Amino acid sequence: MIWRVGNVSGIDIWEDPWIPAGVTRRLITPRRGTVLNKVADLIDPVTGCWDKPLVEEIFWESDARNILAIPVRSDTDDFVAWHFDTRGMYSVKSAYHVLEDQRERSAKKQVGDSSSGAVHQRNFEWDKIWSLQCIPKVKLFIWRLAHNSLPLKINIKRRVPDAKTLCPVCKRFDENGGHCFLKCKPMKLCWRILCLEDIRLSLIQLVSARDVVQTILKLEDDRRMEVFFLLWVWWYARNKVKSGEEVIRVEEVVHKVKLLVYDYASMRKDKRPHVNVQRNKWVPPVDGRLKLNFDGAF
Repeated sequence: MIWRVGNVSGIDIWEDPWIPAGVTRRLITPRRGTVLNKVADLIDPVTGCWDKPLVEEIFWESDARNILAIPVRSDTDDFVAWHFDTRGMYSVKSAYHVLEDQRERSAKKQVGDSSSGAVHQRNFEWDKIWSLQCIPKVKLFIWRLAHNSLPLKINIKRRVPDAKTLCPVCKRFDENGGHCFLKCKPMKLCWRILCLEDIRLSLIQLVSARDVVQTILKLEDDRRMEVFFLLWVWWYARNKVKSGEEVIRVEEVVHKVKLLVYDYASMRKDKRPHVNVQRNKWVPPVDGRLKLNFDGAF
């Protein structure tokens, strides 16, 4: 909501939302020692317009510009209006658009989507996920990770405003994808023990979950699967902590990842095509010919 300036001008300069800019719609200029308190103090009583020299003297340039652009309505009192409608009228439709805009901005902040996000999604090679030689639930996890659709605390808060966002493992920071898989202290230790720290440091620079998955997919096969196994095992362990079943033990996470990597390597080895080695056998000579055999080592 926002206050519209009328002929009463009892709006509080410093506390009320009356500036048609910014999220809070309040001034960004600090009050300092000024004694002016009401918007009426900024209006010339003779002309009924803004006292431009006074406004420009007191407020920062951006605030002064916004104030001087506000029309002063002499035919009505101050009134509260719906900021997101040009007529100041609230409607369910306008509220819906505001909510959708907020969700979109929040999603962009979380996954770092740019204005070319749609093109980015089309260019993502989703088939590479489904063609990975691993169990289906790992593939599904990777797919959900790329879509930022895992039930992380921050993602849940978008649907449940009063939901808590603290990481269930370290209980120190809000849990988004970056924190859960790359920054949480016990998880960072897992990366180091598995000698994957260089990969973690490269992934931490990326701005979207999709970019993270795409970068991992470009790694050499063994390292690619080791990273995906680490993320999956960690998520499984994190869920147990969240449900109160147990505390995460880094050595157990690392051990499970190593077992998965070993099984994966064994599976690939078994699937390699066998080369049939044909042994040479002695063939007698044709009629009228002699055949001499000797040891090549001789």
